Amino acid sequence: MRGTILSFTGQEGVISSQGTQYPFRLDQWKSDQPPAPGQSVEFTVQGTDAVAVTRVDTTQMLEEKGRIWLGQAKTIAENTYRDAGKPVTIAYGVFAVFALFADVVRDVPVTLPGLVNGLSWYTLANSSGMNGGFGFLLVMLAILSIAVPVFWRHPAAPLAYTLPLIVTFIGIYNLYSAVSALSGLAGAFDARMGSSVSSHAFNSITLWFWLTFFVAIYLAVMGFRRYRANKATANPV
Repeated sequence: MRGTILSFTGQEGVISSQGTQYPFRLDQWKSDQPPAPGQSVEFTVQGTDAVAVTRVDTTQMLEEKGRIWLGQAKTIAENTYRDAGKPVTIAYGVFAVFALFADVVRDVPVTLPGLVNGLSWYTLANSSGMNGGFGFLLVMLAILSIAVPVFWRHPAAPLAYTLPLIVTFIGIYNLYSAVSALSGLAGAFDARMGSSVSSHAFNSITLWFWLTFFVAIYLAVMGFRRYRANKATANPV
């Protein structure tokens, strides 16, 4: 059994395991290091006492917890794939790669998280951290939205597939606002210059970003289709 030492007085101690307390003696201690309160131990029950008490190493516990978490993550991933299906899973994978790693504008090191954060002279001048923060959190939530129908068994759950498109629209709006402000500034000096700045900026948008956008549209369409199918199943005519 596995338990935790509650107390130890020098020759005797008490172990708590699953709501039950088991006394043990020092002569039943099988580890080199002396027992101490708070230590995790393994032991065998003999009558009402704990015998063959062995200290559980912290590294061992972390490894065990890691295996448990890995197993749970694997189960969630399998259930998510089974629920979403291959096309939607692939689309989410493409969205994740492009959104996190593909630059939005040529020669500017900003990805979708940075775009969601908003473009300004300050962020462009501090490009090393512009793709993190709140924008990164929103993009990660959009990527993880694939698992919402697994945890929320509701006909409307597939609408979570629209989150990648919503986040992408936020980025597009911020890009449009930044370009409009820049072209307006240039247009104050020369109207043709303002138009040229705007045209050049939008022509500099990378193919990868447009692919991200179209993948997000596909996911939103699939989410609405599944929602309508779930609704029809729940409310047959």
